[in-house]
Amino acid sequence: MTYFKGPTLQVAFNPALPTIMHIDLNSCFASVEQQANPLLRDKPIAVVHSDAPYGCILAPSVEAKLWGIKTGMNLKEGKDLCPWLIARVADPDKYREVHTKFAKLLDDYSDHIIPKSIDEFVLTLPVPKGSDSIGTIVTQIKSRIKKEIGDYLRVSIGVSTNQVLAKLASGLHKPDGFDIIDHTNFMDIYDSIPLQELCGINVRNEARLHRVGIFTVRQFYQADIQTLKSAFESILGRYWYTRLRGYEVDDVEFSRRSFGQSYVLPHPMDLNDWRPILAKLVAKAARRLRKYDCSATAVHLYLRFGDGTSWHAGHQLHHSIFTDHELLDAALSLQRTVLCKKVKKIAVTFFGLEKDNGQLSCLRDLVKEKSLATSQDQINDKWGEYTLSYGSFLGSTGHVKDAIAFGH
Repeated sequence: MTYFKGPTLQVAFNPALPTIMHIDLNSCFASVEQQANPLLRDKPIAVVHSDAPYGCILAPSVEAKLWGIKTGMNLKEGKDLCPWLIARVADPDKYREVHTKFAKLLDDYSDHIIPKSIDEFVLTLPVPKGSDSIGTIVTQIKSRIKKEIGDYLRVSIGVSTNQVLAKLASGLHKPDGFDIIDHTNFMDIYDSIPLQELCGINVRNEARLHRVGIFTVRQFYQADIQTLKSAFESILGRYWYTRLRGYEVDDVEFSRRSFGQSYVLPHPMDLNDWRPILAKLVAKAARRLRKYDCSATAVHLYLRFGDGTSWHAGHQLHHSIFTDHELLDAALSLQRTVLCKKVKKIAVTFFGLEKDNGQLSCLRDLVKEKSLATSQDQINDKWGEYTLSYGSFLGSTGHVKDAIAFGH
């Protein structure tokens, strides 16, 4: 369906029935803690990486957000805003368990489910058979979550004809909201939100739009492709033209290009003190690498020193590797060129990824190495991070705790 606006052909909003659902567990980590401990319910709490004053707030509860507490603040800043703020150190196993239960529940409603993060899912629903079918499904999902996963957990759900607008709809009435964006109401929604409410439009992209005279979401929608290409100076212009009209351009899985870990040391350390911590970082990255059935052919190491200066180096490997000890050796081979200065931050990255193609080697027993590494990963999956570890970890106790990412 198209219409003309001046000399430029414009595409009208997608008239299809909305079937893309975005579901977001509100204040995920904090809500799970409140579900697990009823004494924390209806109180301002913050899930933190560390309960020290400098500990980063990972997730404030709905009640804490009312005091202006936000993700990324440190605990001292949070308590300055709300002296009654209760801190709880993150418990990743709890959150993973809830994530798994959500995924299993949603399997009953769709064959196409994408976990966007620990607390977000996108699913494609079957084409509804009645005018209120979507609403019925949403009501059922919310009811089942309370009965089967946790009565204190609240989710916001959005439905539209593409992922970006479904996510926008899910955030319109948090917490516990439900909204649909389709061809009948999209312009009313666009008129009610600022540009940065759109996922992917940050301060920098908003400034780009301002440069071409776009200050509202309505103007963003009405702009032609050439104007948007001029604003973004890339294919993003066409993508946004398509997204705002309700068509899908984001239903694609991009391959991983690297795996890495970083850690800020509590104080500047000598090599003998930080090397076991590097071993632990390498092991975490290696486990994720193997989970994706990949090997690495290149390594990069970054060090920030106690005096504020930094150093980094990388190199290509002679063959692909995937075991903890090989990856650690590759990282340490870079370190040998560093001056003996005390280190404050470590970041290690493995890239040049190759998928396991099943090819055997005349020089290495890859089947045996893969089996050993897989067995170790399975033990740690079952009994907890670092249950089975190497001697190179000695001296790293208390560092590089299990953590969970917000991103997929």
